[in-house]
Amino acid sequence: MLARASAAGSASSNGSQEAIQCSLKLAAVRAAEQQQAIPLFADAFSAALVAAGSDGSSSSSSSSSSSSSGGTDAAAAQLDALATRFLDEQLLKAEYNQVVLVGDAFDTRPFRLPWPEGTILFCVAPAEAHQQAKEAFKAQGARVPRGCLLCRVPAQLLPDDGTASFAAALERAGFRGDRLSVWVMQGISCLGLGLPALGALLADTCNLAAFDSLVAGLLPPMDRRGLDNLLASFGLLGAGVDFGPQTDWGRWQVELALDPAGVRPWLFVAQQKRLSLREMDIYEQHVAAAAEDGEDFEGNFS
Repeated sequence: MLARASAAGSASSNGSQEAIQCSLKLAAVRAAEQQQAIPLFADAFSAALVAAGSDGSSSSSSSSSSSSSGGTDAAAAQLDALATRFLDEQLLKAEYNQVVLVGDAFDTRPFRLPWPEGTILFCVAPAEAHQQAKEAFKAQGARVPRGCLLCRVPAQLLPDDGTASFAAALERAGFRGDRLSVWVMQGISCLGLGLPALGALLADTCNLAAFDSLVAGLLPPMDRRGLDNLLASFGLLGAGVDFGPQTDWGRWQVELALDPAGVRPWLFVAQQKRLSLREMDIYEQHVAAAAEDGEDFEGNFS
């Protein structure tokens, strides 16, 4: 029993470290972007995050590799930078006051984007990554906009058995499954998630997100058919996004393009077309109440 518990703790720690390394790689991409003549986005925090992470771990090689000038690393860095800009725009266009950021405890969006008052931001990531991120952001004096709230939700994203769930923790943090929300998944594409673990993440997302909520992100490598099937199986109406003349913000480099027909990380945007579990509960309560009153409930629900 002790051996099993020890193994589970070791797996949890390893998963947290992988998540931290992925977050630092993303931070390095965002920091490098600030050196461009016209950055895709403004980020005053990521350079210090990378420096703080490199001081206390062996992440320097990981974070520097994402800004490498050649081969696969350069293509991945290009995709991460463009994906960050694209996902920023999806978040701000949605105008929902529940925002869920899944995967990256070092995500700077809570501090750098102009959130309207009343926005609640939930960041879902491993506990160890949250602790390191909180210390790094505190050292920089980072604050969310006035009238907004950031809730950090601890979750193990890389379980051995693929059965991890963050749903209960997110609801305890105050998330409402009967209200619209916008979700972004960035920081999970480099975790090496298998289909069971990825399915567990999407299952939690779709069980919690109210009908017509927006879900977007960058998913681990798969082919386009696999992506389409995955989204459809969870009731998400959407598709993968390819960058080109209409979505490159003047920064597209054709020689670094990923094969659209091959196995590759996929940026996607989709809309939830199922009721959340909370909405289903409310619906069943309405049906039961109507039955008790002898009314003919026609199934209209909004």
